[in-house]
Amino acid sequence: MQTKTKKKIGNLLFKYRGQFPLFIVLISIPFVYNERKIESSSLLFEIFFSLLLVFLGHAIRSLVVGHRNLHSSGKNRDQQVAEKLNTTGIYSMLRHPLYFGNFFIWIGLLTFIQNLYFLLLGVLFFLFLYYFIFFVEEEYLRVKFKDEHKKWAKKTPIFLPSFSNYKKPQGSFNWKMVWKNEYPGICASLSCIWFIQMLKVVFMHQQVPSYLIVWAMALVLFGFGSKYLKHKTNFFPKEG
Repeated sequence: MQTKTKKKIGNLLFKYRGQFPLFIVLISIPFVYNERKIESSSLLFEIFFSLLLVFLGHAIRSLVVGHRNLHSSGKNRDQQVAEKLNTTGIYSMLRHPLYFGNFFIWIGLLTFIQNLYFLLLGVLFFLFLYYFIFFVEEEYLRVKFKDEHKKWAKKTPIFLPSFSNYKKPQGSFNWKMVWKNEYPGICASLSCIWFIQMLKVVFMHQQVPSYLIVWAMALVLFGFGSKYLKHKTNFFPKEG
C-alpha cells in the first residue's frame, strides 16, 4: 500500500477514533443475543471483570493526560498537533500510551460480550485500525521533530511498554486536566457497558435491576455535571 493511501486512511481513522467503541457495541448486538442464556448469577462477575479492564485503560490514559505538556503530542482530537515532543513519564516507556490505554478499554468491552470469536475479531480489528493511526502519527512527529523523534523512537517501543526506560515526568500531576479531558471517554465507556448489560437483561426477559437504574442516573449526573463545570465555570484550566 502506498504511503499516500496509508496517510489518507490513517487521518480518517484518527479523526473518528473516538467512535470505535460505539461501533463495537452496535455490531455486538446479535452476539449478545446469541449468548443470552448465560446464567444471570454470572453477570455481576462479568461486569466487574470488564469494568476492571476499562478502568485500567482509563487509569493509563489519565497518567498520560495528567502529566502531558500543553501543546504537545498527546490529547489531540481532529488533527495532528504538537509543539513539543513528550518523552518522559509513560512516553519514556512506549510511544503511544493513550492507545495502549484504549486497548484495555477495548478488551473490557469485548470480553463483556462473552463470545470468544467476537473477542478475537475485535482484537484483530483494533490492530488493523491503529496500524494506520500509528503510521500517520509517527510520520507527523518524524517530520516535525526530526532528530529528536529519531533518538526517542530508537529506544522507545511503539506500543508494548519497556519499564526499564522509565523517566520521571516533568511537572506535577494535574487531576483537573484529567477530569476535563477524560470525562467524555469515561462516560462513553461506562455507557457502552451499561447498554450491553441492559441488552442481556432484555434478551433474557428479566426485570431491569435497580443497580442499572442507579448506574444510568449516576452517568447522567457525572456527564452533564462535568460539562457544566467545563463550559459554565472556571473550575477547569482554560488551556489543555
